[in-house]
Amino acid sequence: MASLCKVMINVSSRSSLPPKQCVFATLRSLYSSDVSGGDDKHTERPKSGFAAAYNLHSDLQQSGERRMMSPREESSFPALLRQSVLLQMGPAKGKIAIGKIFHIVNDDLYVDFGGKFHCVCKRPAVDGEKYQRGSKVRLRLEDLELTSRFLGATTDTTLLEAEATLLGLLEGKPKE
Repeated sequence: MASLCKVMINVSSRSSLPPKQCVFATLRSLYSSDVSGGDDKHTERPKSGFAAAYNLHSDLQQSGERRMMSPREESSFPALLRQSVLLQMGPAKGKIAIGKIFHIVNDDLYVDFGGKFHCVCKRPAVDGEKYQRGSKVRLRLEDLELTSRFLGATTDTTLLEAEATLLGLLEGKPKE
């Protein structure tokens, strides 16, 4: 009860609210298990509910404050954009890429090469059975996104695919 009185006195004696740490420290002492009249057998239970959440968020807040205090390198968006691999690659037309076959429908191979969209290539007639799901293949990129503007439309429509030519299996390439 004395702890509760401390909280009431602290709140009523000031024109503004007390610091958060003072209130929580007082509330913690109010609900702690070492209050007189309790069992002598004190068992330490893991905290749950509000206590666990409060400890977690106070730890996160303290680590965030430490991070704010320490100097760190912050790059601007234009600097990050200039350093990105996609922009350093330049125009995609004619570039060689390595992709992985992730889906096969009849003679169509769906290949993910790490671009915005996947590409669809025809299975070659020669050694077509070697092109299985999970195989790595070499591609020559033509266009990263197939788009077209239909008659009377004001915006482009995309096919959600890239255009590439299948060069062969990656394992078939001689190592240099």
